[in-house]
Amino acid sequence: MRFVPLALLLAVSACDNVEDTDGDENIEEVITTIVLTFDGPEGLVEGSWADPENDGSPVIVSPELTANTEYQVSVEFLNELEDPAEDITEEIEDEADEHQVFFATDATVTYNDQDDGGLPIGLDVTLTTGDAGTEDLTVILRHLPELDGAAQKVAGLAEQAEADGISSLPGDSDAMVTIPLTVQ
Repeated sequence: MRFVPLALLLAVSACDNVEDTDGDENIEEVITTIVLTFDGPEGLVEGSWADPENDGSPVIVSPELTANTEYQVSVEFLNELEDPAEDITEEIEDEADEHQVFFATDATVTYNDQDDGGLPIGLDVTLTTGDAGTEDLTVILRHLPELDGAAQKVAGLAEQAEADGISSLPGDSDAMVTIPLTVQ
């Protein structure tokens, strides 16, 4: 793994600062589903982690990928308790200066998207598989709001996570799930 393996969270939540009718500005939104769309030579392949009832019983779809192949990957976060499903990805993009998606895997991951400050977001990445086999891909959405007026999202966080584990990072994990990959 690229950094310390992480436990599967059964309930995940986004930390959007949405104001409710009572004026509470720190309501957490639920993330029930994470969808990874892999665009490679065989076309589009999806992998997902979904707990649409938010009852701790996720359905995991493991993608089958080709060995030693480059994939363009888009990451989507949804709240399927809402009807229609709420796309939390849009809120992550709107608050990109306070969010970053991290990946723990044996594959090589390169960030393709950046916030206004030039720091990686992780909703659009390139993943290059290695040799055939099975491995886990852990996806972590980290919320990194300012703390005492200082930015917590800074350069080098992915490298810090790889070296010292996700728990070494500032902020909190809004979502952390593991999706098995089959590489053929």
